[in-house]
Amino acid sequence: MLDEYFHGTLPQLIERGRLLKGKIPRNLPRDYDSLIRACDLELDGIISRLRDLQTPLNAESNTLRHAQLRKFRRAVADLDHVETTGIAALNRAHEDDHHANRLLYKICKEIDYPWITPTVTTLSTSHFYIDTRLNLMFIPPAEGSFLLHLPDLYHELAHPLLARTNNPVLDKLHSCYLQCTAYLHDYFARMRQTEDARRGPQAFKDSVDRWEILWTKYWLVEFFCDLFAVATLGPAFAWAHLHLYMKTGRNAFSVPSGIRIATHPADDARMRAVLASLQKTGFTDAADAITVRWNKALRLSDDERDPDYAHCYPDDLIDRVVAMALEGVRAMDCRIAGPNSGDPIFALLNEAWDRFWSDPDTYHRWESEAVNALLDHCQSGGASITIPDTISSGAAY
Repeated sequence: MLDEYFHGTLPQLIERGRLLKGKIPRNLPRDYDSLIRACDLELDGIISRLRDLQTPLNAESNTLRHAQLRKFRRAVADLDHVETTGIAALNRAHEDDHHANRLLYKICKEIDYPWITPTVTTLSTSHFYIDTRLNLMFIPPAEGSFLLHLPDLYHELAHPLLARTNNPVLDKLHSCYLQCTAYLHDYFARMRQTEDARRGPQAFKDSVDRWEILWTKYWLVEFFCDLFAVATLGPAFAWAHLHLYMKTGRNAFSVPSGIRIATHPADDARMRAVLASLQKTGFTDAADAITVRWNKALRLSDDERDPDYAHCYPDDLIDRVVAMALEGVRAMDCRIAGPNSGDPIFALLNEAWDRFWSDPDTYHRWESEAVNALLDHCQSGGASITIPDTISSGAAY
């Protein structure tokens, strides 16, 4: 049955892959070149895999046929993924996408980003995220017209750096990440030994196992990306994190239980790491101001601290992650943000939050002028961003 099915469906899927290659637009700006190349290479690989499956099996082994079916389904899933993400983004690219791509290119130049600038699409149906396989970043459709969440671009920029291998520029970052992973395993192993010695409840030891899996599989990546963002942008990223927390309403002290998978760590733990990083990079006053408002936000939300929160997110573990992440970012020779940094996009995004807190009544009018100035900066390639009636960095919070 499988040979007959393959005989009919494989030529159709191969033609579909070829058709998708032909649907890649030819008139897009150079900002899309990396996505075009990624889609083209992915489609070539998928078509080659489908053609390999056209060779009939000479054996009746069910094991071999099951393996062929798995290969077929993976190829189909990959083809669907390229079509509905990369090709879709290329075919509906418009001026909002072009602006977002020019902005991200400017940011990457400003911070000495050590990898290929991702392509941006405004196709996101939620918040910011990135497909590291296609190096394609998704943002909401209207986000380029506002400033307060643009710091989240810096977080997403870190994901490809952790996903790429065999690049000597990124070796130190990967080394720091692996050291943190080893430290996590050792840390939770010691926690289990302590519980065994005191004959603690099995439920707690099961929780320790769960935390170790979540830390090493999901959370450490997110912490490293947060810390890359705060290292290259400074306080604006911390404010953006507070902004997102206020809008989403998640419990800042949540600890996963049962079989629930939490791909992101608790918001309070993330903020603790970000604030520690700000302290280490010289933004002491900003860190103090953010701490005050973060504590007020927590009181407003009335979030309850899970009894196991301190065990799941201990201070010494977060301190180790902060130190190792900063070491890895510095080793890539990225531009590290400091209180005296004067790069135009760094200054504008931090200024936006200064203005938001110091004069909220007029902020939206100021922001409109600032976005236009940012557009001009990205379009013209000027060395500075001029906004009428700006305020100095470090205004009252």
